[in-house]
Amino acid sequence: MELNLEKFEQGAEAILYKEASAEDKGVDLYVLERALLSMHHNSDIVFSVIFKAYKDFYRKGHQEVVQKYEEIRARGRKRTMVG
Repeated sequence: MELNLEKFEQGAEAILYKEASAEDKGVDLYVLERALLSMHHNSDIVFSVIFKAYKDFYRKGHQEVVQKYEEIRARGRKRTMVG
């Protein structure tokens, strides 16, 4: 499956802009993941393709965003477990 992140529209705009903070990009990745998961049972595969494409597109500098995404994801999991 080939994916071109440049064709994404404004729904996850911070992912594509270098000026956006790592936190903003991480939040957009998390929101995108949650939206996809709510739509289809195979969406985890789609998100993994998007996530890989994102890391490939931004070879330099994606580590901080990935770290923020993982922190945000962990916070989201805790929230759903607690209430």
